[in-house]
Formats: sequence, structure tokens, C-alpha cells
Amino acid sequence: MILNFKRAFGWFIVAYIVVSILAPAISITYAMVNHSPPPAPGVSVLQSAEFVATVPYHVLVMFLIWPLFAGIYFKKRHSGRQNLTREVWGLAIFWLFATIITDLVCFVLIKHPYSLTAHEFYVLYQPWISLIYLAIFLSPWIWYACVSIRKKSF
Repeated sequence: MILNFKRAFGWFIVAYIVVSILAPAISITYAMVNHSPPPAPGVSVLQSAEFVATVPYHVLVMFLIWPLFAGIYFKKRHSGRQNLTREVWGLAIFWLFATIITDLVCFVLIKHPYSLTAHEFYVLYQPWISLIYLAIFLSPWIWYACVSIRKKSF
């Protein structure tokens, strides 16, 4: 099997919600602990003190959570090594494009207090957004590497 789209999409939604809660929670917690002042009116969330201080941890969250959900996606999968590699590629590409589209809709097109312009999201949010997309793309490969190493050690 190349990819179980229903399963891949279901776990994508759950993982996306989890990281969408954890990343802001890190920033909010930092702001509360450090008594950070709220950003001035009209200032982008990208320039707020708590966001600037915690955005590297957002990337770390991606590198921890997405491989975990890749592992859940592949749980009890019994395909050959060749098919598994193809499925890992499929999941990596599917999750990357699903994230890019979801981010565009949720953070650029839909207007809310945390929405950004396309320029802010795709240019000013560099290198962080690229690192986040890299983490999501690599997550099935991280899971695959961990499983391969574990199998070789036994």
C-alpha cells in the first residue's frame, strides 16, 4: 500500500491540533512567567517578545510531535520494506502539502487576531516556517529511522 489517505488525514488533523495548542501554550506560558507586556496595537505577533523568545521551541515541538503521530499512523503496519519506504515517502509528502494548505487557510486567509499576511507568514517568519515544514516532512523518516535502528539492535 502506498498510503492510506483516510488514516493519514485523520492523524494529520489530530497532530495539527496538538501542535497548534502546544506551540502557543509555550509562548503564553513564557509570557506569564516573564511578565511580558502585550505587543503594541498594530504590531505583528511575530514581533512580540514571547513569540521571539519561544519560536525555536515551536520547531522542537514539531520535531517531537509529528514523528510520534507518524508512529501512530504506522502502528501495526505489516508491509514489506520496499512498500514501507514508499508509504513513508507518501506520508511525508502528503503531510507537508496538507500543512502548507492548512496553514495558508488558517493563518493567512482566515482573519483573526493571530492571522498574518502572506508576506509575514512566508517571508518574515523565516527560517522558522521552513524549519517547521522540514520537521513535518522528516517526521515519517524520523520514525522509520528509529524503527530501523531498534530492529537492528535486537
